[in-house]
Amino acid sequence: IIGNGPYRLLLRRPNEKIELERNPHYHAAGAVAIERVTYLTLEDLNTELNLYRSGALDVTSEVPNTQVSWLQQNLPGELHIAPYLSTYGFAFNLARMRDRDARVALSMAVDRGQITRQVTGAGEQPAYGWVPAGVPGYTPAQFTWATLPGVDRLLLCADASANHRRTAIALADQWRAALDVEVEVLEMEWKAYIALRDNPGDCDLLRFGWSADFIDAEAFLALFESGHAQNVPGYRSARYDALLTESRLAWDAEQRTASMVLAEQLLLADSPVIPVFHRVSKLLAKPDVEGVAVSPLGHLATRHLRFTTKK
Repeated sequence: IIGNGPYRLLLRRPNEKIELERNPHYHAAGAVAIERVTYLTLEDLNTELNLYRSGALDVTSEVPNTQVSWLQQNLPGELHIAPYLSTYGFAFNLARMRDRDARVALSMAVDRGQITRQVTGAGEQPAYGWVPAGVPGYTPAQFTWATLPGVDRLLLCADASANHRRTAIALADQWRAALDVEVEVLEMEWKAYIALRDNPGDCDLLRFGWSADFIDAEAFLALFESGHAQNVPGYRSARYDALLTESRLAWDAEQRTASMVLAEQLLLADSPVIPVFHRVSKLLAKPDVEGVAVSPLGHLATRHLRFTTKK
């Protein structure tokens, strides 16, 4: 691999680890303090936590939601939580879920506050729109019913019609209580999930989240353009496409933002997805690791890290 970044590849063992060394040709090589980095490929967050607590890891990628409270109490200086531009939710299979009112009802019945308080519990924000707060110059749209009291919302929706598992089960319980709808939760390996996402068949809902790869509302809204490769629900709207085109051709920032807000409002009205919460990064770093600062895109750059003690 040819690159000009702060590190270059030494070794890659699929499903095991990646080893990097500092790139002496990097333009700011003198500011890169850590000479060599090893990333482990781990599928289970509890395994990752155990390795960290045993001293085998200096930094984790994430922590289990069930352990956040314990970690806040017992390792407060090592747990780093920060918001970033990411939305967690579920996408409808529009080939089956064609009734807009039914989709809206399922979305309205979700108690997002309960999910973020009792299920995730790390400071995630309830999501009443698709684009999270924090995009400069953009005020996200919200569902028209977002400010209704919970009781009123439930009445209206009834009239209208490991971390992931805990969230899915909580949603299933809420739908059963509010709408008398029974949901079967199906867990599968990542490759099988990706295959199902491309061809959902008789599956009505798919876990679907998105983290921005650049800091702009376009990073979230472009997904639902007709024919987009990541348009998981298969949403198609000529008006939505036209609004995105308007935003891209706009000659001034206010006009561009206005078109994107209208597009998001239309998206929320049509409800091809159920945004549940806006995520936070939550990782552990040993006390002798300095420079831990997660970017708005959820990235922790190793080039900014250094050890206060010799390794």
